[in-house]
Amino acid sequence: MRADRGTAAVSAALQRYAARGVFRGFSARPARNGRHDFRFTWLTRQPMTITYDPKSRRLSFRNLLPRVGRYPGLRARLKHVLDEHTTRAVPAHRRIDGRRARVTGSIRRGAFSIALHVRGPHEAYAVQRSLNLVNQLFLLLHANYPEYLIECFGFRPE
Repeated sequence: MRADRGTAAVSAALQRYAARGVFRGFSARPARNGRHDFRFTWLTRQPMTITYDPKSRRLSFRNLLPRVGRYPGLRARLKHVLDEHTTRAVPAHRRIDGRRARVTGSIRRGAFSIALHVRGPHEAYAVQRSLNLVNQLFLLLHANYPEYLIECFGFRPE
């Protein structure tokens, strides 16, 4: 029963963003092993997928940023942003409260992924913070790695 509430909370939170027009093409579907995939277009022309696993209470953006190893220093900068978002260096409205969720980042086959492990009944909070965090990562890329966005996401060199 608790798993159903968590999935419903994640779905409702993401649907609110879609209803406000933040996302395009929002869809939800069950995935393997009880997981749920939520797919939408946001920040790039390529669709993104958030997966929620109600058993582990994990909300993840798998393969969010491909080929990060090709850009010197990018891995370290991405990890720094994740770490920073759990400290007072970031304003409270953007900070990830460790009592509600724990953030992790990983690189597998050259692609950077992030996950928030939800603690307590804070799925909607984890959705909001994960989207804020992804937005911050893309702001970092715009400011410091525009060539990455051009190569990996087809951004225009303007």
